[in-house]
Amino acid sequence: MAKMYGKGKTAIESEEQQKRRWQIELEFVQCLSNPNYLNFLAQRGFFKDQSFINYLKYLQYWKEPDYAKYLMYPMCLYFLDLLQYEHFRREIVNSQCCKFIDDQAILQWQHYTRKRIKLIENVNAAQQQQLQQQQQANGGEAATGGEAPAATPNGNGAAATTDGSQQASTTASQAVQGQTGNPQQQQQQINGLASGANIKLELN
Repeated sequence: MAKMYGKGKTAIESEEQQKRRWQIELEFVQCLSNPNYLNFLAQRGFFKDQSFINYLKYLQYWKEPDYAKYLMYPMCLYFLDLLQYEHFRREIVNSQCCKFIDDQAILQWQHYTRKRIKLIENVNAAQQQQLQQQQQANGGEAATGGEAPAATPNGNGAAATTDGSQQASTTASQAVQGQTGNPQQQQQQINGLASGANIKLELN
């Protein structure tokens, strides 16, 4: 990988050198999130050095998503943008200006922290509520599954009912026949009794 250090000058870096440069630039960019560090650089005249100003412009590649995801202090990108303006580079040398920016940064960080905690609590509460609803739904399904299903007429059930009715009807018919008897059998019994009575009369 080649890196441009100046017009017409190119240096070839090894893989180890690329890794080391990436780590150094990552650490330096994140240091820009501290207004006191910016005040330190301004008081030592770094912001009057055109080479250093060009270096700050070069570091703007950290704003790309592929690089910004490695930053632990994203506020540094905001100060990196401000450092592109000469007016800010000139004012940050003032200690009172630095203190004001530092106080505002702390207040913003505290507000962001409280807001983040509240968002996390809301997400956790929503997840717990959803979990409880799922457990209640699963409990209702289990209770419904344990109860005996209502009798639903189907082919087999209808056949069973019909067979039971036929058996009951047959039993009832037999009982009635047993009580009333067959008319022919009753007539034969009557004739037999009459014949027996005639025989007794003749003997007498």
